[in-house]
Amino acid sequence: MRRILKDVSIRSAAFLMAYYITNSVFQSYMALYYQDRGFDDTKIGLINAVIAMVSVFAMQFWGSMGDRVKSRNRLLFFMSIASACLMLTVKFVPGYVFLVIVIGLFSVFYTSLQPMGDSIILSSLAKENRPFGPVRMAGGLSFAVVAMLFGNFLDMIGNNVTVVYSVALLCCVVAGAAMYLPPVSGAQKKGEKRGMFELFKSREFVILLSFMIPLQITLGYFYAFFSPHFKSLPGANNSLLGWCYFISACSEVPFLLNSDRLFKKHGAGRLMCLSALTLGIRWLLVATTHNVYVAMASQLLHFWGFIVITVMTSKYVQATVPEELKASGQLLLSVFGFGVARVIGYFGGGVLSDLISRQHVFYIGAAVCFVCFLIFTPYYLKKAPLNGENKPENFKKNS
Repeated sequence: MRRILKDVSIRSAAFLMAYYITNSVFQSYMALYYQDRGFDDTKIGLINAVIAMVSVFAMQFWGSMGDRVKSRNRLLFFMSIASACLMLTVKFVPGYVFLVIVIGLFSVFYTSLQPMGDSIILSSLAKENRPFGPVRMAGGLSFAVVAMLFGNFLDMIGNNVTVVYSVALLCCVVAGAAMYLPPVSGAQKKGEKRGMFELFKSREFVILLSFMIPLQITLGYFYAFFSPHFKSLPGANNSLLGWCYFISACSEVPFLLNSDRLFKKHGAGRLMCLSALTLGIRWLLVATTHNVYVAMASQLLHFWGFIVITVMTSKYVQATVPEELKASGQLLLSVFGFGVARVIGYFGGGVLSDLISRQHVFYIGAAVCFVCFLIFTPYYLKKAPLNGENKPENFKKNS
């Protein structure tokens, strides 16, 4: 039993389960708490935009720290506890402005938990030659189950402030899981200074970011406003909303079981082309339906959207970036994918939603995805798979 508990895959899966359980509550239901406090879509969008905006700068700091500290695990523990303390204060903050400030401080720590955790996990798994897909699947399934159960729980309790307390408590669980992860230290030597923006020397990395950002903008709008949009449909409730997130998370399983093989065979770029097409169809379906069950069925298309983009870009960074910049590389993905892109998706989407309706913004999201598909597919079909076996020369020189 002790041997099993020390297994690197088990320890990695435990952290991902803790994090994704926490995020299932925060991401899926926090908007409902904001609504209960009387905020419209523009104000909710601004809150989420502040989270993303702050993360752009915070992630640069944490990425640099992660490459230098003696223990990334202890750093991750501190970030988790700070997140819990700040979330607890949300309930007691009066007024909109003060709430935005506290949520902004919360995001300084919370938004970097996942990429920092990924940097530890990917490094640990690589040393043991273990696959990432099944480990990540544990997080996805945990997200699915808790998102569904928590929706039923909210319907039973009838008080959305429970979301705040639950997120705070779960952040403490993440802190414990951070210390359970295999110990990993920063790889930069004392006195050596290499920043995350050194990664922009890679042409392929920049192109991949340029592809990822518009797709993440549409995902940002979805994650901020799908919950209130779904609740506005005839017959919708928190329980059915929970089932939506259960369906989407379970749909990830086939990809995660095969992600390592698919990455090696097809590379990040080609697989993301299919993501763009799938997301376009998904947003079009959400935009056109007023039927709650069709909206639920659209969640099945999650199987080739967000999960493919995040896993493939993370694996590309892990396969190509020098060891001393791996934490910065993972954080840089989040800076642009969950920072810059989400600012636009959250705030811009919120403003547009109040101006032209939520459904019309989903139409715009579909158009963005289809355009990305048409632009990037010819490029990646002509190239060798973007799987790290053909490293950019500038990365090789720094390795």
